[in-house]
Amino acid sequence: MKSSIFFRAATLILLSLQACTKFAEYTDNYDFQENITSSEETVYPGKKLEDPFAISNITRAYDSLKQRMPDMPELDIKPNHVYLRFLPANEKELEILRKDTTLILYDYPLDYEITGEGEITKSLSGISADSWQYCVVPSGRKLPDVFHEILYEVFIPVNDEYCLKSTGSNPDFYDLLIDESARITGNTGDNDTLTRQLRGISSPKWNPKGRIRAWDDLLNDYIPLEHVSVHARWFTHIETALTNENGYFQTKSFRNKVNYSIKWENSQFTIRNGLFSQAWYNGPKIKGDWNLDIRDGKSLMFATIHRAAFKYFYGDALGLDRPGLKYGGRTKICYKDEPGTGIFLGDWGASGIVPDIIIWGGDCRTTTRVFGSTVHELGHQAHSQCVGNIRFFQSSKIIRESWADAVEWALTNDEYNKLGLKFGNIIAARYDHESSKHDAWPFVKDKDYSPIFIDLIDKINQRDSYGPGYPNDRISQYSISFINRNLLTKTIDIGTLRNEVYQNKLEGVTDNDIDELFMLY
Repeated sequence: MKSSIFFRAATLILLSLQACTKFAEYTDNYDFQENITSSEETVYPGKKLEDPFAISNITRAYDSLKQRMPDMPELDIKPNHVYLRFLPANEKELEILRKDTTLILYDYPLDYEITGEGEITKSLSGISADSWQYCVVPSGRKLPDVFHEILYEVFIPVNDEYCLKSTGSNPDFYDLLIDESARITGNTGDNDTLTRQLRGISSPKWNPKGRIRAWDDLLNDYIPLEHVSVHARWFTHIETALTNENGYFQTKSFRNKVNYSIKWENSQFTIRNGLFSQAWYNGPKIKGDWNLDIRDGKSLMFATIHRAAFKYFYGDALGLDRPGLKYGGRTKICYKDEPGTGIFLGDWGASGIVPDIIIWGGDCRTTTRVFGSTVHELGHQAHSQCVGNIRFFQSSKIIRESWADAVEWALTNDEYNKLGLKFGNIIAARYDHESSKHDAWPFVKDKDYSPIFIDLIDKINQRDSYGPGYPNDRISQYSISFINRNLLTKTIDIGTLRNEVYQNKLEGVTDNDIDELFMLY
């Protein structure tokens, strides 16, 4: 399905303004359709199942327990949640839903069997008749103004004050009730449920937990993923947890097998599988730990984009301004499994029509390059948030790209140097990210990707190392955070940057040093 004419026209205009890769093959005939391809095992909804938490099944289970256990308390059990689905009419309405961080949205129904493990193949080529978004919300909560329909009401006795106060003489009553509902709907997975119920004993609780790691090409090893949103779900009972710095997570308790999954999003950014579809990884349905090592395919690209975005949004960003959107929405980072590098499309408000960033990962790009490209494009976004979107695009291209190159160089080096020290990898500990091969400038094809900001920071003088045709860089006193806070805000071209360096000379920097450095720029 082709995107709207407006979307396509706006995107092509932005591509002409701000491209971080070669787009000749895209801009002539590219229609921005989804192109979903993957070597990973795909996941499809299977047969429809009976949800033990549906109020109709809970009522049946209560009646069944009362017949066998006359001492069960007399209760008027009422639904406390609603299982529903939204159908957004356009991308703007979809973004209204996605901006509401209290809604845990799924692209697929929760009362169907999920077969296989890997990424979901459901594609959103724009908004269409099958773009339903499924979720569970507390009864009575105000919903976004997007078309929706209630599928059924549910009763989930988890952290419910009414449940805690009304158990009577049997504190395990609600646990037994869910066990019985699971039994009569054929979702127990064992033969001991009825025996335990006759003894007044509920099935044992357990906490879904595990570890999430991803492969890195430079380290040649798996590394833990931090701040990944892991979901554990049994039908409409959903618990989530974020992985810690070592990749470990643990959710609240369940009694049955759970469907594990990763939703590649958090409060600051979301990763899309293509231009519109939410990126997911669907794990197994088990009663036990989930330890996932992501080795290849799109999921490795999602994981690497997540690593880079986490560092810039939440981690050690070397004192740089964070790239968070001022209007409070999530940054939409779209991954395309095609040749290319990346592009920042601009922060044009909370409309949700145009993605903020696109990252390409085809042609077997390494994890270091995908990490760097993600940081580079987020560097553009942080720059635009700092000076305003209009002024950002009014700035000369050499300033925009050279700053993003400096951010890419600094954060990627910091990431791998620290990982190398942590894991004892000498190559990573000494890694020097060649952002646009900055040491070769000006003998490069595109001179807008210059090392002017890097030259203010690093200790390399290209003229001493390579010869008289290279910049004479005798300056190394600046930090990237100082440049961000004191120089970048007033810089629109090379001339204004030179003036700002004059106005903000650090100890040991002379006017002659500045003149020599800027002579080739």
